[in-house]
Amino acid sequence: MMGDKLGKILIVSDVHAKIPEMVDFFNLMNEKEEIDFAVHLGDFWSGRNFDPKKGVQIKNEWHDLTYFERLPFPLYHLRGNEDLTQPDSWWTVPNMCLMADQEPFYLNDWKILPLDYQYRGEPADEIPKHLEYSRETGFDFVFSHRPPLGLLDDTLHFKTHQKLSGTGSPMIKKYYDNICPSLFLFGHFHYSNFLQTECGLIACLDKLIRIGGRDHSEFKYSYALLDPFDQSLEIFWKSRQFLKYSILEQKILVLNRFDKRNLYQKKSRLFKKRR
Repeated sequence: MMGDKLGKILIVSDVHAKIPEMVDFFNLMNEKEEIDFAVHLGDFWSGRNFDPKKGVQIKNEWHDLTYFERLPFPLYHLRGNEDLTQPDSWWTVPNMCLMADQEPFYLNDWKILPLDYQYRGEPADEIPKHLEYSRETGFDFVFSHRPPLGLLDDTLHFKTHQKLSGTGSPMIKKYYDNICPSLFLFGHFHYSNFLQTECGLIACLDKLIRIGGRDHSEFKYSYALLDPFDQSLEIFWKSRQFLKYSILEQKILVLNRFDKRNLYQKKSRLFKKRR
């Protein structure tokens, strides 16, 4: 549990074993922002990454636990589908901690419910561990690897690019309906998108690192920043601001809308709140 700090909270997802590149990014962020700690939304130790030089998807794995001594600030995790086989000891190395699945976790004054990935169709993906959790339980945010069933859960198959619907979790949907968090953040789909509900904002974060440029040496980063000082959330896609949201007012202050996944083309700046 972390609290009593006023620096920003960096939130990333789907590092897929690009650990040195992640640490380089953390150091860059530590120079430009006041970051107290970071949260990772799953798929950390392994996963597929596109190799632009070879033009194929490759599987990356990471096993060097001593490397995390280089982190400039603490990093907190929940388990994604690529993380389910790693032992608990891997999450307790210096500067890292695993948030307990479906148990309260505090970031500053915010009460968080972290949700690990559950296999689709399994009983654990149908029934919450804590049926007693409700609005009165006082959770502010939910962090997850998957979305709730029926809420921002349309995606594309990573090989065929055919549209997939209803890929969210029934268990997570029950938590969402019972808790009604003001902010719900997840990863897994590898694109940036959002949805507003009567509770607040649901947002998907793209994978942290993408490689581009003519010589395939240019790194672009997708991430979010939670600011406890002004109670705001900023989301960045490929190092550009995608959205800024006031948590207290439940209003979008800035929105640069991007098409989904296979297009990622900037449409237009829709609006910006006048100050």
